[in-house]
Amino acid sequence: MSIELVLLPVGIAVAHSVGSLIEKHKDGQGMTYSIKTVMKRQHLLQKAIEQYGCEVHEMNQQNYKTLVGDIKILFQQNENGIFEAIFDESVQEEDALDFLNNLHTEYRYLIQQETYNKLLLQAGEHGLELESEEVQEDRSILLTFNVSQ
Repeated sequence: MSIELVLLPVGIAVAHSVGSLIEKHKDGQGMTYSIKTVMKRQHLLQKAIEQYGCEVHEMNQQNYKTLVGDIKILFQQNENGIFEAIFDESVQEEDALDFLNNLHTEYRYLIQQETYNKLLLQAGEHGLELESEEVQEDRSILLTFNVSQ
């Protein structure tokens, strides 16, 4: 019970802090900037951030917050379903782009893993038999299938 009483105010404070940063960004009042990403899937974005070594705090289905050291980064899904990363102006744009490039690499790898698993599950149903599998240097996977009738 005491843990809930301690966590509740912390959660409210975090939500308020992130919410005010997002509102400042929307209103153009805050000293923030956003960078559009290629990421659309919430669960993969969250997993990519975690695999990058950061904690993720989900504000709601469209807003996430993460901390890299003492730097707060917000991810907000726009009207097209694509996430934008919101950075404080104290973060140099080059550093923000480096972070996002690394995150995009992890995100693409997670999409590849998801696709790979689905492909292997459905291959047999479509008359395909896996003959060989080779992992490339760039972590891509080369699959060779035989068509069986």
